Amino acid sequence: MAADSLKTLHTSLIDARNGYQEAAGDAETPALKTLFAEMIALKERDHAELHDALRRMGETPDESGSFMSTVHQTVIRVRSAVTGLGTNALPSFVSGEEQILSQYDEALKDCAGDAATAATLRQQRETLLAKIAQMKQLAA
Repeated sequence: MAADSLKTLHTSLIDARNGYQEAAGDAETPALKTLFAEMIALKERDHAELHDALRRMGETPDESGSFMSTVHQTVIRVRSAVTGLGTNALPSFVSGEEQILSQYDEALKDCAGDAATAATLRQQRETLLAKIAQMKQLAA
């Protein structure tokens, strides 16, 4: 069902935003602080667009995120305390974003019959691909 995959993606965007908010405070370089701020803004925008799509489907989106939000924040806090939060942490963020890409793929399959939602998902996915490339370049 289209709403189910959108709900999953919606929750993942909330979780990711929360993780980036935690990371932004501990980022060791101006470039990372900027990247994390951009990711927070991106997740906020994408979340809002999916929120609207879910409402159009008659769904009531859950704004609380998932348990994984707490896990992500804890992992970031521990990593920051132990090794710092420099560019060496970016591969973990890339991995998380690649998991979100797979959720976009699932949502795109499920929403193929809804042209407006599919267009939003494609645009969000393309933007995320560009941000992943930016993270990989910064980590190199």
